[in-house]
Amino acid sequence: MGGGRRLLIPVLAAAALAPGCGRKGPPLPPVVRVAERTRDLKVIQDGTEAVLRWSYPSMTRDGGPLPDLEAVEVLRASIPAAQEPKGIGTRFRKLQIQLMNGRAKRIALLEESGLAAATRGPDLVYSDDLLAWHEATKDQGPQVIWYAVRSICCGGRVSEYSNIVRLEPQLPPPPPTGLEAEAGPDGIVLTWKPADGLPVLIDRRTKGRAPVRLTPEPVKPPWKDHSARQGATWVYELRSVMTSAGTPVIGSEAATVTIKYPDIYPPATPENFICLPEEGVIRLRWSATPGAAAYRIFRQRRGAKHWDHLARSFKGTEYRDESPPLGSLTYAVKAVDAAGNESEAATCQAVAVPKAP
Repeated sequence: MGGGRRLLIPVLAAAALAPGCGRKGPPLPPVVRVAERTRDLKVIQDGTEAVLRWSYPSMTRDGGPLPDLEAVEVLRASIPAAQEPKGIGTRFRKLQIQLMNGRAKRIALLEESGLAAATRGPDLVYSDDLLAWHEATKDQGPQVIWYAVRSICCGGRVSEYSNIVRLEPQLPPPPPTGLEAEAGPDGIVLTWKPADGLPVLIDRRTKGRAPVRLTPEPVKPPWKDHSARQGATWVYELRSVMTSAGTPVIGSEAATVTIKYPDIYPPATPENFICLPEEGVIRLRWSATPGAAAYRIFRQRRGAKHWDHLARSFKGTEYRDESPPLGSLTYAVKAVDAAGNESEAATCQAVAVPKAP
């Protein structure tokens, strides 16, 4: 009896220490969901506004999706120009955060309707009134502005500061002068005299439509608008662009010109036009012509003076002549736009092959 009891004790002890026998380890801490900080904040000066743009927050700090964004706060810090620190790297980032903690003020809290209004495709855009800022700081000497954004989610948890961008506000550059527009068959050409040699950004609008930015990057004269639709009146607005400490500064005043673009210019001649003879059939094929509403197709026998009209308003880009006369033939195709303007003809030759008996 005593020996059996001594044997049982170590067996029980070993079983108690063996892994996988139902004993649980210490509980893991709960996962705290916080939005990942924004890393692509950018700023430009557009007239008398600072325009901030950054990607719509979509990820948490641990790399998961962020379906419950509650708000984004926009922060601004005024830094005396003579005291602004400069640097790079982790140590400078810590100094920036210290200054933002001490000096930054929230200038906007974008919540549901504010987020919707600020959304531009995949980005958020916010504009800050620099005239109001200048009025509030004009007695404090030269200042620069630091901006940052923070995302709020998950029951009010606030992300880290975004990358911090700086702006040294400037007087906007003057507009160009001597702006002229001339219509042609392949677009509208703009010419102007740059202000202080500066390039411009070009916007275009028509009645009842918001302006559209035509030039993502500043351009110099002359410049041609290949996308203007004929039969419409267009207004072009040109603003000068300069750079201050690496930041674009866009003029607040624009040079404007209005031009009626008459629909009198024919579309381009169809390209890649070929004739493909088969037994009893000749297939015609060509590439689609920009601006063409239809095509006119013609056929001429060798030695003939007139053309046979095969189709006056053909909508496709491949046509079958099901009854070609035997012998050498010339085919022609012309593009026609909605106003009836007709292009020059593209031609090709083929010899009709009779059907096998």
